Amino acid sequence: MTTRRTMIRAIPAAGIALGAPSFVLAASANPSRSDVAAPYYDPLQMFKTVLTVGLAQIPEVGWLVSAAVKLLWPSDKEDVWPQVRKQVEELVDRKIDDAVFSLLRARLNGLGGVTKLYLRAIATRDNEAIRSQFLASNTEFVAAAAEFRNPDYEWVLAPLFGMFSTMHMMLLRDCVLNGKNWGWSRATYDDIVRQSGDRLASYTKYLDQVSADEKSRYDKTAPPGPGGHQTALHDHYQPFHLKETLLVDDFRTLLTYLDPVGYPHKVPDIPFKDVYSAAYGTADDWDPVCASLSSNGVAPQYSRPLKSFSSIYIEYFNFTPRVVDVQYPTGKGPERRADGRRIDRYGIISYEKGGVEKKTITIPPPADSKRFNVAKARVTGDSIPSGVSLVLDDGSELQLWYRSSTGVKEVSVPGRMLSTLNMWTRSRFYDFDLGCIIFGFSVDTEFVPVILREIFYIGAIDQPNLGAAFLPRNVSRGLQRRREAFWRDVMSRVSA
Repeated sequence: MTTRRTMIRAIPAAGIALGAPSFVLAASANPSRSDVAAPYYDPLQMFKTVLTVGLAQIPEVGWLVSAAVKLLWPSDKEDVWPQVRKQVEELVDRKIDDAVFSLLRARLNGLGGVTKLYLRAIATRDNEAIRSQFLASNTEFVAAAAEFRNPDYEWVLAPLFGMFSTMHMMLLRDCVLNGKNWGWSRATYDDIVRQSGDRLASYTKYLDQVSADEKSRYDKTAPPGPGGHQTALHDHYQPFHLKETLLVDDFRTLLTYLDPVGYPHKVPDIPFKDVYSAAYGTADDWDPVCASLSSNGVAPQYSRPLKSFSSIYIEYFNFTPRVVDVQYPTGKGPERRADGRRIDRYGIISYEKGGVEKKTITIPPPADSKRFNVAKARVTGDSIPSGVSLVLDDGSELQLWYRSSTGVKEVSVPGRMLSTLNMWTRSRFYDFDLGCIIFGFSVDTEFVPVILREIFYIGAIDQPNLGAAFLPRNVSRGLQRRREAFWRDVMSRVSA
């Protein structure tokens, strides 16, 4: 009798020849450009990247504000807010009321207008105009804050609040770091410093409250334990942790480093949290090694490596893995959850069991301007991950193992790159193969997409010299015209 077990054990007649599996597949039909990890090309993630890259540079007056304004309120096309709305609604699977969105969009565009007036004043280098326009812009932000805290939509509006609050902190940071030269009285300047601290505390407290409220909703329906597959708790909370990190915690992290008192200098590597996938497969054969690391079933164990993995050593039995050892460049591996130490090599969390066929798969190194180059994973199987391949940012695909073609799932996270493989248990039922895998994704704080290089060039208050890592390598006449059009729009603004 044909059973589920014999079906998954069977080697497919098509697609696999006798011997070790083939690992390098042809590039996908529509490969992504090597300078672009597709998840970065949406306004929400690009905004975070603008702040991340901007904070990594020596702070100059207007520098960060101008790039953000160019992204959010371009002079040559419509504003980005409908795109942001669509992305957020899809991610959280909830709708923003049309009337609420219209009100906030109008408010945001008004804030864009007063911020352009502030940039105009900065460009004129007239201290009286700078002081006057800073006060006017700051007043508008303070007045708008309550409108982004709608209690009926706090979760779905959280990223809009995050963008609003970080824009306000950019403005305050600009003044605190540069305002001593603008002619303020000592008392007025000290009051602005105090306002900066108060706003930072208020904004972070609100984001913490939003996260806590949403988590309490998940707590009410949480399973009592990890279940027989040891995946129930992880999979229940995984959607919350993914959304909370992308929509709330990323902004909270940026707010922390926008603090002009705590971080007055450049911040070269902002420690964003990693995001993790659901658990693929099962971990039924939970052994003492697993129990020593987690009492609640499978969970992420590795985070924030400093570079992509360099190779993966695999030992197979019947084309699926019993051993998967992930190697990183020396000193660049992930932090281990158990003790916070960086390690350059890890494998399946379970007792040892060797395979028969052996293979080391070398991962091409990222480009010099990148930390990571694995964009996503493709995984097949149900009870165990019977097929896994890695898709690089140039569109090429590296097959790690393959024994089942059913139910191919693509695993990726907006604005992050695949950086860790968190692997649990060996399945006795399936010949001691890997039982369960969780994919981890990190922010590449070294990567500056071409489109953002152009934004930094266009938004620069003074004509920038090329050569910096965050600027274009060359400037076309079209790019120069876009810069001229942006500043023509800014300089044509007149205060009400």
